[in-house]
Amino acid sequence: MIGVLFSNASAVAGRHVLAAVRRSVSSMQAQAVSRGALRSAALKLILAVDLPQEWDSDLFEWLHAGPPRKLILFGRVPACLAREFNIESTTWSSELEADSRSEAAPSRESRESRAAVCYGQLAEQLGGRAWRRPFERFDFADEWNNLGFGRIRHDGSVWAVAQAARVPAEAELASVQVGGERQFSYAALWDTRAASVLWVNRAVGPCDSFEWRIVENFLSGYRASELPCQPVLSEIPWGYDAAITSRLDCDESVEASRPLWEAYQRLNVPFSLAVNTQNLVRPEEHRILWELLVDQGQGAVLSHTASHAPNWGGSYEAALEEGRQSAQALHIVTGNRVRYAVSPFHQSPHYALHALADAGYEGCIGGIIRNDPEFVLARGGSLAGMPAGFVGHSQQCMLHGDCMLADRDPLAVFKQAFDLAYETRTLFGYLDHPFSPRYQYGWIDEASRIAAHEHLIAYIRGRTRHAVFMTAVGALDFLQLKSRVQVIEEVGAYRVVTPAAANVPYALGVEFAGSHLKIEPGKPLQ
Repeated sequence: MIGVLFSNASAVAGRHVLAAVRRSVSSMQAQAVSRGALRSAALKLILAVDLPQEWDSDLFEWLHAGPPRKLILFGRVPACLAREFNIESTTWSSELEADSRSEAAPSRESRESRAAVCYGQLAEQLGGRAWRRPFERFDFADEWNNLGFGRIRHDGSVWAVAQAARVPAEAELASVQVGGERQFSYAALWDTRAASVLWVNRAVGPCDSFEWRIVENFLSGYRASELPCQPVLSEIPWGYDAAITSRLDCDESVEASRPLWEAYQRLNVPFSLAVNTQNLVRPEEHRILWELLVDQGQGAVLSHTASHAPNWGGSYEAALEEGRQSAQALHIVTGNRVRYAVSPFHQSPHYALHALADAGYEGCIGGIIRNDPEFVLARGGSLAGMPAGFVGHSQQCMLHGDCMLADRDPLAVFKQAFDLAYETRTLFGYLDHPFSPRYQYGWIDEASRIAAHEHLIAYIRGRTRHAVFMTAVGALDFLQLKSRVQVIEEVGAYRVVTPAAANVPYALGVEFAGSHLKIEPGKPLQ
């Protein structure tokens, strides 16, 4: 079991981190623990979230008491460990807050902050590479980051860098650079004979980024022959090396999706629609939904609210009505119950998620760098503060003409987005919108839009050995299954318990001690 350790002062970050760890290892294998639990000899894996100074000596004693242990630190490094690992305190640049911000992106261009996290060669030991993550990045206005990660701030929040410090070069996984010049350390890895310590200089760690993969690899396989390891559930179904889901958000039209759907049929790729049910007052918008449901089953249609109101209408009560009305309209038109929603503008405030759960929905797709940072998720699944049975997935990659680059390969950003997902075993989602008389989302015409989609799918197929393309509902059903799986530790061994009534056509995989295994329900992991 992983003990997630945080004080009341860091409870906001702690709850987000606990949920993130559970999305990787199951709810049974990550538990919030108290300061007193540090005296337990049985606790071998701890993730400490921005601990207060008076806890420093307790954590130091736990780490060195044996038996072999692993420690993850998010936020401040305890002073006693800072001395042991020769961490040098420094000062923040007076310009760091400004350097952490990005300009808005003009049409067909990207923009990013001068401050960026830059990984070095040591990251390869945890399955990383020379990644570069700007503190803030935009591909459309000041809203969307098609590479999928959230914002890093310098504002004292849980989303900010925590400590101005530099670690010795041989331990540094990543540094913060501004304009290409190293400022301070962002992540580090230290090894002793009987322990390893991973540090990320942010109270929430990389829970909103592809970088979460280094946390999973540290837990599941690092120094597997010497130190304890924790099974990690894969977000890619067993037998595949990539998983992809896509959809059109029908803000202003549904029937206009048909040309792209016909292209996806030729490519043998599933197709999904998220429907703003205001469109359904026009009977001519209904036929494609009936045909799509006959062709692909109930996994093809999701709710996109009743009126596409920003922030789900601004309150729990408004969001509840948006969810109810949309579900009712889709049921009347299609005869099928809608189970999942897509947030308008990808805005997913917490009250709206609770309203969706109360309206009977089982999950939501959203996530955008501009707002609601807690819904930019490195891994999909259960959410902090939400009841079991409700899942979320972040899909920030918006395949629009406005986001196609003008000065080089138009699809370069989208290819990079998929590459990051592929390398980090992340379920990859992207979206577009059907044309309407008012707006074509930056596309010149339908033919050029179809060509871009075809080229991206061809790139994905050329990059992978055995990829699975999923409907949006199929992808969320898989995340539902993953969120209900329980990893159980018994006398030094682990076994995986899967829900008996799961009706999902994909098997689960688990990574443990350097191996990738198919889950055999109830059987010990070998």
